[in-house]
Amino acid sequence: MLGWLKKKPPLYSAVQAFNQVGIPAANTPARECHYLALDLELTGLHAKQDHIVSIGWVPIRNQQICLSEAKHYLFRPPTSVGQSAIYHGVHDKDLKNASELADVLLQLLQDYAGYVFVAHHCRLDRAFLQIAYQRLFGKAPTMQFMDTLNIEWHRMQKQGTVMKKDALRLPQCLARHKLPVSAQHHALEDAYGCALLFLSQLKKSHPHITLGDLLVQSS
Repeated sequence: MLGWLKKKPPLYSAVQAFNQVGIPAANTPARECHYLALDLELTGLHAKQDHIVSIGWVPIRNQQICLSEAKHYLFRPPTSVGQSAIYHGVHDKDLKNASELADVLLQLLQDYAGYVFVAHHCRLDRAFLQIAYQRLFGKAPTMQFMDTLNIEWHRMQKQGTVMKKDALRLPQCLARHKLPVSAQHHALEDAYGCALLFLSQLKKSHPHITLGDLLVQSS
C-alpha cells in the first residue's frame, strides 16, 4: 500500500537533464514558447504534510492546446484521502489501480523539458511538486511557472476594473473571458480551463509581448 512512498534511487540524471535544457530566453516572443498547463488535486493545503491525489496536464504549442497529449493520473496517498474527497471527488476506492507518483514525475521531466508550466494560483502546485521531487528523486528540478491568476490580476488592475469577491477564481476568470466553465476540482478539467484562460490572456496581450513580460505579470 505504501509502495509509492519508497524512495527510489535518486534520479539525479533525469533532473539534471531537465535543468540543462532550461527555458527560452526572456526576450523570446511569448507566442513562440511551449507551455504545459497543469493542475493538482490534494489531500490538503500543506505541502510538507499533505499529498498529491491526482494530476492533469495539457500541452500548448503554437498557441494551440494539444488535446491528444492530455494526461490525467491518480495516486494513492499513504493515508486515506479523508474529507478532501468532498472537494476533488476522488475516494479511496477509486485508487485501486493508481499510478506510481515517481513514474509520472519522471515522465513530466522527460517529455516537457524546455516548457514553461502554467497553473492557476501556481504556488500550491509548485510547492507540492518540488517537495515530491525532493522526496522521491533526491533533487528538485528548476521549473518555471506562469500564474494565470496573477496575470489576470495584472490585466484587471491595468483596466481599472473593480474586483469583487472571488473575481480571480478560475471559474470567474473563465466566465469573464467568455470561455466554457466546467466542474471544478478535477485535475484535467482544471488544467484545460487554465490552458484556455492563458491563451485568451495571451491573445489580449500586445502583439510583441515576450516571455519575460509575461513572467513579470505572473510574479
